[in-house]
Amino acid sequence: MIEFDSTKAAIITTVICLIGLIININVAVAVKKCRSFGYAFGMLCFSQTLSNVGNCAIFPVLSAVTVINPDWHSTYLGRRFGQFMMFFWEVSIFSHLAMAINRAVAINAPDTYNRVFGDKTVTVRIVGVVWLIAAIQVFPYTFPDCSHNFDPVSFTLAYPEGACGDFMGTYSDLTVTLTVLSIIALLDIVSFVRLYCQRLELPSDSRSTMVRLFFQALVQSMILMSCEFSFFFFSPLNYNEWYLFATATLSWALTHSMDGIVVIIFNKEIRRIMMHKETDEPEKEAGRPDVFTAVTTYRNKNTV
Repeated sequence: MIEFDSTKAAIITTVICLIGLIININVAVAVKKCRSFGYAFGMLCFSQTLSNVGNCAIFPVLSAVTVINPDWHSTYLGRRFGQFMMFFWEVSIFSHLAMAINRAVAINAPDTYNRVFGDKTVTVRIVGVVWLIAAIQVFPYTFPDCSHNFDPVSFTLAYPEGACGDFMGTYSDLTVTLTVLSIIALLDIVSFVRLYCQRLELPSDSRSTMVRLFFQALVQSMILMSCEFSFFFFSPLNYNEWYLFATATLSWALTHSMDGIVVIIFNKEIRRIMMHKETDEPEKEAGRPDVFTAVTTYRNKNTV
């Protein structure tokens, strides 16, 4: 058995998160330039990507502190690492929920979509609410009895012992996250069934884009769910330190790094922008509406 080395764990985490940081920053820039997403979906995707950037930036700093001065993790300021990491995790979860709602409304109630998401201020408020909810949810971690404990020996983050730690871990984190992910899964299934039933009524370009975004969301949700199950259900199964590190810290770092990769894989325009080919076919791109507006317009023309 290879003896656990927190320095090696710090290096592994840092490398993965620095790669994830570079990827997610580029994805964030590309999303802001991506015309096919439209304003509403683009802003929600941008919010999600920013949460990935946040945690991918925190992990390397946490790793450096662990190697240089591990005792700092036991201080009040040192415990803020866990609070900020949970903040960006919650932003990620609720941004995914907002994106799922956006898609569901666009597919199942296109007229409502135009009225609601046609107003840019509505999207800005939704993003604001997402970040506010995340801030409220992690506020209890401000109190010392609720603060996370990062163990520099096993390189893992754990909830503190006691009533507050048990409540935050079981209800504020696990229950809320599983509930939100379940709602996302339900919305995506309903949207996919709707798309399948109307597959012959929609233009082929719009249909393929909607299906692609559905599978993008599905893969992202599966990654988030896997991370949650790994942290709460798989990590307690074995007390080997490398196993704990892999199922807790490493899975968390990989989740935020991989999320940006998923966006790249499922979106050709994002890849083109990241490769500095956004000027290709400028007239076609400039005149193309976002997919949700295209679907709404097509349906309205064919239901008059």
